[in-house]
Amino acid sequence: MDEKKLIIILACLLMLGFLSLFIIIIPWANWGRLIDSKAFAIDNLLMVIIAAAIGYGIYIGSKTM
Repeated sequence: MDEKKLIIILACLLMLGFLSLFIIIIPWANWGRLIDSKAFAIDNLLMVIIAAAIGYGIYIGSKTM
C-alpha cells in the first residue's frame, strides 16, 4: 500500500467519525434522557483520530521491518 492510498483511508476514517455525529447523536436527541452531545461528538472524533494514528503506526512499523 502506498502513501496516497493510506492518506485516502485515513481521510475516510475521519469523515466517518464526523458523519457518526449525525448517525448517533441526532437519534439520541429524541430519546427521553439528555446527553452532552458536544462531549460525545468530541469523543467520537478523538476515537477516530486515535484509531487512524494507530493504523498509521502499524503501517509504518510493518513497512520498516
